[in-house]
Amino acid sequence: MEQLERSIKMRKEELVEIKKLYETVMTFASHGMFYRSGRIMGDRLIKSAGKDLNKVREAIIKEGWATDVIFEGDTISVIGSIEASNSDSPTCHMLRGILAKVFEERTGKDVYCHERRCVSKGDDKCVFVIDTEVL
Repeated sequence: MEQLERSIKMRKEELVEIKKLYETVMTFASHGMFYRSGRIMGDRLIKSAGKDLNKVREAIIKEGWATDVIFEGDTISVIGSIEASNSDSPTCHMLRGILAKVFEERTGKDVYCHERRCVSKGDDKCVFVIDTEVL
């Protein structure tokens, strides 16, 4: 029997609280887990939206990850990241993973996504940079 695709709804406040819970138990190791979780979601996003960045942008916005996404070469600006909260360091680890997976599929290379600016730290937007020269 073929099963219908199902999804769940999670509010921003719930996501932030869940991430804080993981951080209290796993500290910085949780950031890697969220990043890898985002890569899994990025794989699904690529399968549904394809590799065209306009369609990827639309899918990210439709799914509620952000209110806007601007792709400029290897730099991505994100407005309204659902992962943003008050912090001393960047918090958008799942979105980093999604973006890394998108660019990995587009380039055929291993990539890493760094969050250079984050609303969580008081920046006006989140800015991610794709790096293909990871050691």
